[in-house]
Amino acid sequence: MRVRAPHDGPAWRPGFCPPAPPQGDALWLTPLAPHLAELDLAAFTSCRARLAAELDWNGWPPEGFGLDDNRRDLAEHYREYERREAYAYSLLRARRCIGCVYVEPWTTGAQLAFWVIDEALPETAALLGAVLDWLATWPFEAVVVPLRPWNERDQATLTALGLAPCEGPEGHRSFVSRS
Repeated sequence: MRVRAPHDGPAWRPGFCPPAPPQGDALWLTPLAPHLAELDLAAFTSCRARLAAELDWNGWPPEGFGLDDNRRDLAEHYREYERREAYAYSLLRARRCIGCVYVEPWTTGAQLAFWVIDEALPETAALLGAVLDWLATWPFEAVVVPLRPWNERDQATLTALGLAPCEGPEGHRSFVSRS
């Protein structure tokens, strides 16, 4: 799990109501919860090697990680969502998970992490654009997107979307989107 910067902005307080996420034919965001465990597991295991390399998952998930393990992980994500500590969403299309986004506290507002399945890679810019437009409706001064230095594809995508390089978590190249 990433280290989260302490933040007391409105989005991280009990009682905050997150803006409605994008929900349409091309993209449907919904809070990551245990009932999505099977779809989520199928998605990330379909591209596990690429995700582990790009995101530097350090051995996660462990060998033998199965559906019950994923349900427990998603239950924790949902508890964080309910407590307003972090917001994890599944990217759904046609009853399939095509990726996830994670919105966590950061010193200037929020930190966004994401992944998409291999077949959705050509759509990364459109998907991230929709997510960033949605996050612009949240009470954040800025959204920082940290990437590993070797993830040149997503760095190019963020640059093309108009995000600027910025300071971020150690060991990452980070980009900022101002709200």
